[in-house]
Amino acid sequence: MSLVIKQSLIKQRLLTRFFATLALPLLLLSVVAPVTAQDAAQAAPALERVTNFTLLDQHGKAVELYYHGQAKAIVLLTHRNDSAVVKESAAALSALTSAYADQDVKVFLINPIAEQDRASVLSDSERQGIDFQILIDDTQLLSESLQLSWSGEAIVIDPRRWNAVYRGPVAEDLNKAADGKLATALNALVTGTELVADSQAMPAAWSSEQFTLPGLASQAMHSDISYSDTIAPMLKEKCASCHRPGGIGPWAMTDHRIIQGFSPMIKEVILTKRMPPWHADPEIGSFKHDMSLSTEEAQTLVHWIGAGAQRGTGDDPLKEVEAAESDWQLGTPDLIVDLPAFEVPATGTLDYQFFEVANPLDHDVWVRAVEITPGDRQVVHHAIATFGPSSDSGRRVESGEALFQSQLMTFVPGNETYVYPENVGLKIPAGSSFYTQMHYTTYGRETVDQSRIGLYFTDQEPEHILQHHSILNLNLRIPAGEAEHREGAYYQFQRDAVIYSLFPHAHYRGRNLEFALRYPDGREELVLSVPNYDFNWQRYFQFEEPINVPAGTMVIHHATYDNSTANPSNPNPEVSVRFGEQTWEEMLYGGISYRYAEPGENDSKIDPADAMASVAMGFMDSNMDGMIALDEMPAQARQSLAMAFVMMDKEKKGGLNFAQFRDLMSRSGGLGNMRP
Repeated sequence: MSLVIKQSLIKQRLLTRFFATLALPLLLLSVVAPVTAQDAAQAAPALERVTNFTLLDQHGKAVELYYHGQAKAIVLLTHRNDSAVVKESAAALSALTSAYADQDVKVFLINPIAEQDRASVLSDSERQGIDFQILIDDTQLLSESLQLSWSGEAIVIDPRRWNAVYRGPVAEDLNKAADGKLATALNALVTGTELVADSQAMPAAWSSEQFTLPGLASQAMHSDISYSDTIAPMLKEKCASCHRPGGIGPWAMTDHRIIQGFSPMIKEVILTKRMPPWHADPEIGSFKHDMSLSTEEAQTLVHWIGAGAQRGTGDDPLKEVEAAESDWQLGTPDLIVDLPAFEVPATGTLDYQFFEVANPLDHDVWVRAVEITPGDRQVVHHAIATFGPSSDSGRRVESGEALFQSQLMTFVPGNETYVYPENVGLKIPAGSSFYTQMHYTTYGRETVDQSRIGLYFTDQEPEHILQHHSILNLNLRIPAGEAEHREGAYYQFQRDAVIYSLFPHAHYRGRNLEFALRYPDGREELVLSVPNYDFNWQRYFQFEEPINVPAGTMVIHHATYDNSTANPSNPNPEVSVRFGEQTWEEMLYGGISYRYAEPGENDSKIDPADAMASVAMGFMDSNMDGMIALDEMPAQARQSLAMAFVMMDKEKKGGLNFAQFRDLMSRSGGLGNMRP
């Protein structure tokens, strides 16, 4: 199958999935009167189709319902801490589903209780012995759409149509769950036999398990939410910077009529956490430029949509949204670097392009901010802008040299600008050159890209030099068909430093990306988690408060990949995948922006030997103990360097520290000999 056909099929699958969910929000789960204590024993909840959603579980792992479309059956069970009914129901479900261990039956618990946060739910699950993932519905929007009002209530879903085929208790007598209606529904879905949707009222004896969702109790007041005073200002602040005329959003938020028309889609992307495009775990770290909606904002917006997305009275603030006046978000640059025009064909695979542009300035300058503007956003996958000495006449400059040059910034979708921290900058000497690694992808139409780099200067020489390091795992191997494959690598600081931002990057199979700090005393701290990584939206996550780390601290980057058929964007689940530059290959790539705590004489220069040794040690040290053992080295290098290795291991520890390994690499010819 050609690459173009593969890419077309990926896009088709994603679009089909998107439009299948787009029409659901206003049609699914029509409002029914919640069950009350008086009629609990008589009323049976309505059976409805279930909308897509994404929630984080008690461990911070993301779960998207429609991702599990290949499952035979899905069971949702309403959870509440310290509930004996939930504990016994979960145990009964575990016993029932164990009989279908090879049939892909999924069970998820949903906790909609606002006062019970992730930490308390995790503690409760461990105390109660519940092994299932418990999804934290912090906004309660999913629970409202499901009309949840009982702990211990179960919903059985048929993933072929996403409709509920059973709703009620796991069994009225949990000791006889195998004979109940839920068991009957599960068995029918697993065996493919004919099934009639059924429901059962929650037992009156469980009345203490009832609860009321505030959003449902106040539903009659949702029509009073003001578009003019509440909704439009929120959209203007959170969304209109992209969704404006000339912006990168596919449509512009210019008035109420547009918002009302797109309201089903807005609701869907909020429930699935696809928009706003901010995918960091909100409970880990605090970052600048956080685009996410707060819990209250998400509730208000969805409630307003559910009430009909009415205009109401008052002015329309979205009419004040101005078109993008120029290509430069940060204003007119002090220097614009025009990259060479590059002809991108309609189809095919393109090698990375590495452009050199001579610095036109005859004097040294200090950079305080950078912005990269693509000529054609549809073809620019990424651009890494660096600078260094001008190349010698006739010498071919290789793309990989970007790793060992001073980096200005990386452009990827969602990361177009980089304003450096206060009193931190980069010095660009006169007579140097700008280098840019360009990754182009074709999309069925010939085009010409001419991207530009905008540089913003400062007159004051900063105290510190901005540093950047790339964590790579060149040994990356993802087995065919594997749904959760975890890999890692690290960078170890040799000096005290201050970390400003982190950049996680993978391709289509990337699913969950994390950064943790391991301090010299052995303590570990998770500082960034992206549990639902989206290849289409990438960014530097800049800490609100920079992190001070002592020498010896490791920045450990882990990535989990999905190479299974369940991944709708997987180019080919039938092949094992290795590290590579093209998007049908994969990457473990983590960027770190930092400065040293105390300025050094050579901070403005990158030592290639240090950089190569840091990269190689970060992925070869598989047990991450800060030492390279001989058996951790690639077989070819191991055989040729065994004698030198033994001689350098002067302390006879069975491994080399960073300085020793750096020396070994310098003698062996560098990074190329360390690849598997």
